[in-house]
Amino acid sequence: MRRVHCLGILVTDALCGPLRRYPQPRICPQVTADSIRFLPGGGAVNTAAALAQIGIPVGLFTKIGADANGRAALDYLAALGVEVGGVVRSALETTPFTFVGIHPRGERTFVHTPGCNRTFCPADLDLELLLQADVLLAQDLWALPAMDGKPLAGLLAAARRRGVVTVLDECWGYGPRRRALEAVLPHADYVLPSYDDLLAIYPGLSPEDMIRRLQERGATNVVLKTGPRGCLFDLGGSLGYRPSVADAIVDPTGAGDCFDAGFIAGLVEGLRADKAIDIALRAAAACLRQVGGAVGIPRFAELLGPKPSLPG
Repeated sequence: MRRVHCLGILVTDALCGPLRRYPQPRICPQVTADSIRFLPGGGAVNTAAALAQIGIPVGLFTKIGADANGRAALDYLAALGVEVGGVVRSALETTPFTFVGIHPRGERTFVHTPGCNRTFCPADLDLELLLQADVLLAQDLWALPAMDGKPLAGLLAAARRRGVVTVLDECWGYGPRRRALEAVLPHADYVLPSYDDLLAIYPGLSPEDMIRRLQERGATNVVLKTGPRGCLFDLGGSLGYRPSVADAIVDPTGAGDCFDAGFIAGLVEGLRADKAIDIALRAAAACLRQVGGAVGIPRFAELLGPKPSLPG
């Protein structure tokens, strides 16, 4: 079966909720929530975990600290079937950590410690191992300052020279940066960003105009995620739209990453890109039903749906 490699960040997430307010010194020094759950997160990790659950061979390329959080995350991912041989361990830095406040209506807020995300760069990678894939997903643009922009563009260009299909996604990270994005766009076969995030660097554009702007800057195939509305896409010259199929929203953490996993799984299984979007939407909907970035994602056959019965 074709193989996928996911490049990006690993974060230990502490998902706490429902959180109705944050504590304030001397005013409300303590608040109470019903639950807290610790899970590995970050875009690349969520997508890799979802792909493994779907049944796609997948490897993770990231950097962690030589600490308990990092070891626990790798054990969890390995148990799912994610290949972690491409993970770099730093003895001098901590594994990134995020406190995720899950609010009653599904909104999230974050308190983040970047740790080794600040220094993760191409020199940390075994390039030959990274490029031994059929699909390379570059996740978490704007969260890796030493990787963003030209360094990442160079990695994707090298992958395409090898015949690897390249996919790009972003996360808010240190804040959207137009130049970093536009340096990478020409080297991605598919770009799967969030419309709401891109508004920070292309303000006032409609989703349709946003896709055109990305194509003007070098993108070819664009799938623009528009949250609860679904997605708008251009996969070869004409715009298309798919509505969300979510039937419940418990926690939106990782829904976009699981969308990526479903889309890539569809490509790997030989679907046309527009049909792969249907798999992406179902994977995102499955994620939304659970607390965590990639929990309870079905196998590919279930995401594909029942085959039509033959007449007679």
